[in-house]
Amino acid sequence: MKNEELYDLIRAFAVEQTGAFEFEALKKYVQKKVKGFDDEDWLYDLAGGSDDLFEDEGALFSDRFTPRHVAFKGAEFRVTPLEEEIAAGYLIPGHRFMPFLSREVFPGEAVLKLPDGSAAPTRTVRMPIAEVRRFLLYFGKYGEGDYLICDSEENFERLQPPYDGDVSITVFDLQAFYEGCGFKPGDALMLTVEDWLAGVFSVRHVPTKQELVDFAETNRWVHALRLGFEEARLDAELDHDCYEQMARMLWLASENEDAPPVWSNPPLSLAAFFNMQKELTLKTEGSVSFFWPEDEPVDSRMMNSLMDGAEEPDSELEAFFSLLGISVNTEEAEAYMRDAMSCNEGNPDTVLARVISGRTLSFPTANEQQEFHQLWQELWDDVRQAHDPRNDPHREMRSVFLDLNDQCLAVLRQLDRDGASPFATMNHPASLRLGELSSLINSALVLFNQAAEEDAAEFPMPLEEMARGMSAAIGGLSEQLLSGDLSSSAGSSAGPIYQLKISLKHSSPPIWRRVLVPASIELEDLHAVIQTVFGWTNSHLHQFVDGRTFYQPGGEDEGFPSMSVVDSVGVPLQSLLRKEKDKVVYEYDFGDSWEHQVLLEKVLPVDPEQRLPVCIKGKRACPPDDCGGIPGYFQILETLEGPNGEEKSALFEWLGGPFDPEAFDLDEINTQLHAWF
Repeated sequence: MKNEELYDLIRAFAVEQTGAFEFEALKKYVQKKVKGFDDEDWLYDLAGGSDDLFEDEGALFSDRFTPRHVAFKGAEFRVTPLEEEIAAGYLIPGHRFMPFLSREVFPGEAVLKLPDGSAAPTRTVRMPIAEVRRFLLYFGKYGEGDYLICDSEENFERLQPPYDGDVSITVFDLQAFYEGCGFKPGDALMLTVEDWLAGVFSVRHVPTKQELVDFAETNRWVHALRLGFEEARLDAELDHDCYEQMARMLWLASENEDAPPVWSNPPLSLAAFFNMQKELTLKTEGSVSFFWPEDEPVDSRMMNSLMDGAEEPDSELEAFFSLLGISVNTEEAEAYMRDAMSCNEGNPDTVLARVISGRTLSFPTANEQQEFHQLWQELWDDVRQAHDPRNDPHREMRSVFLDLNDQCLAVLRQLDRDGASPFATMNHPASLRLGELSSLINSALVLFNQAAEEDAAEFPMPLEEMARGMSAAIGGLSEQLLSGDLSSSAGSSAGPIYQLKISLKHSSPPIWRRVLVPASIELEDLHAVIQTVFGWTNSHLHQFVDGRTFYQPGGEDEGFPSMSVVDSVGVPLQSLLRKEKDKVVYEYDFGDSWEHQVLLEKVLPVDPEQRLPVCIKGKRACPPDDCGGIPGYFQILETLEGPNGEEKSALFEWLGGPFDPEAFDLDEINTQLHAWF
């Protein structure tokens, strides 16, 4: 059984419920629908990640879930139209209804019920892309493209470089409503959720109040959301985007018995709430946009996973693609299959060869290899049953866009073969532009797969001209990326090898690691090595300190005469450590201030056979992150050596289990290093 099929069953069950329910009820429902189903853990995990359910945080032993359509029923939220919207007589939906309607509902197709019982009409307006983007920020870079294409297929051709044209967007026509209630700039709309599943809201006018605002209640509301957001962020999975972060924030805040009602007459809009959080910023990694502390780097492994498209796969087949490092999704695979069938060429094996061109498939076990090929054959059979090669009006253009897709994949796979650094690749402007084009190509392939054949003649886009422009753009971006220096400074022993001893300063007994790295390794790659070999969680800022020079990612010299701040990105280690016995300080977490001495013990000759980086020795476990620095760690050691009791039990609970300060697993460390580099 596939994940999406089980998600469909969970959704069908959730829609039928009128209140919270026990997991046992869901299990029995699924077992009635699927004979012999007995994987409770799998079902529970999918239920916990469902877009249609909230897991009851306050019912730890009852395994209760609340359907989101029940949780959001009657919820109120504010929307504050901009002055230009009021003047033009409309409201742009965009991300404003997020997360108060199901992901299954396109915001432009929601229903706004006015006080007289009528539904606000919709109309289409043309606006510059730059202006529209203000209302689509929470969808992310790629999500905004999907939104606009879903709104109007005509937007597809307008989402081409240089991205400065007009696009069509659906708006709610509130001209009569604004005029009837004397709506003024600064006034707000209060929307009440009548049907979360269908996206139905009732609307009322909230005039600007002249009396004093109840700052105490507003502060309590803001504080409750802050606590809810932080808890949601700490529990976040790799694919928790803005929508999911906001949904979980509201749910967790509403579960707090000490908090004011967060869904009843809120004093601010969610947009205003996030604008107040000056320490937060909106970040986009891969196809996911999320709120994150401005001064806190996103975990590098998370960044790499997102860059490789490692968000939760939609199917077992996509899970295999992710495992094998193949940047293809099910929709793309289906398009390749349709192309082969329409041309009466090939079979599942030849299509697979095209999809993985430039890569080799290496399975952990023979059983997994067999399972993958069985899933691939099942998809082929499903496509063949649904597709009529004799009546395929999209055949030619689908083939053209698949060629464009091949070009994008070829660039990415060549970068991988060249040993391109994930950090350098992800931050390169050409890579970001290539990602935008790749997303548009994928959207086109989805349209070709799903569009009704009888509507083919009405396709509004000049696809041939667009494809030529995209091909030229991909060629130019490819030249920029492949001719630039994006190679990783780790993983190569083409030059001298440095033997480093990295010691945690002030630790007693000493905690240290001995590693081999290329002399040319860049500081930011060395940072990743240190995080991996020690076992830090990469949750805080870091810097390298050489005398009075501070090397920080993105750092800028503030002009202090006694010190110098330098951007660490692109700086090779050999520019700091030139001869044996040279050393530099690596500091992690400026609060706990974990200082490490990085000592160049030996300069070894070139060894092309040596895989780098590698840890060759070490002693003792890394202290737990966020334990209060060396003094806090000494307190932990003292508690561990003391008698069993309430204090030790509380410590184990905080640590998540027993902690062995003498533990050191060289094989596990190198397994993680080799997975990263």
